[in-house]
Amino acid sequence: MTGAAQGIGLATARAFAKAGASVMLADLKEDVAAAAEGICAEGGAARCSVVNVADTSSCKRMVDETVAAFGRLDYAFNNAGIDSHLVPIGDIQDADWQRMINVNLTGVFYCIKYQLPAMVATGGGVIINNSSILGTRALPQTSVEYTAAKHGVIGLTRQVAVNHGADDIRCLAVCPGLVETELTDANSAGGVKAGGLPEETKSWFLERTPLKRCGTPEDIAGVVLMMCADQSGFVNGTHLLVDGGLSQG
Repeated sequence: MTGAAQGIGLATARAFAKAGASVMLADLKEDVAAAAEGICAEGGAARCSVVNVADTSSCKRMVDETVAAFGRLDYAFNNAGIDSHLVPIGDIQDADWQRMINVNLTGVFYCIKYQLPAMVATGGGVIINNSSILGTRALPQTSVEYTAAKHGVIGLTRQVAVNHGADDIRCLAVCPGLVETELTDANSAGGVKAGGLPEETKSWFLERTPLKRCGTPEDIAGVVLMMCADQSGFVNGTHLLVDGGLSQG
């Protein structure tokens, strides 16, 4: 599971560990080790890997380490991502566009590139990619590059599902709405944090969400666990919105 040092990734790793799975927590942040230790302290089986998903060799190493530690790879949650502020398209720096695509789209491709053969080798598996409500539609107060990358994740998910269903690989995307995580928190000791959502943007989302609350990392973790379960065995190539009903407005 990538992006597993905190937020949705860590909540999902905990959910899988509680369900009896051995989990590999991967993140660019070195405190992913403490996250894995926390799961072990709770009685789970966990290892960690420091990974840059925008680097193909780093993703290969992550999968190799997972197979070496646990003997196989059955489920993968490609969750790592970055956020960005709304900027007029003419003012977007080329480097910022490329960084977004490298992490949020190409990073998912690199992970799948190595996860899929590992799963085929042991008879199949399930790959879940974290997209967004912004992978399904455009909304005000959001950035062009983020929306483009998340749409790309859904296209990638669909094609992998079609190409590899015969290998007993299911590939799906989860599409969260507004979720309270470190990524969306705009507050920091020095003021507004880069990538965080300003309060007026959060208010815009909450006003249009029928459940009148933000999602939690645990909300998303439960859905990912459900998508990987045997009961979801005929669900493939699609995406599931987990947005409190926001997309229905």
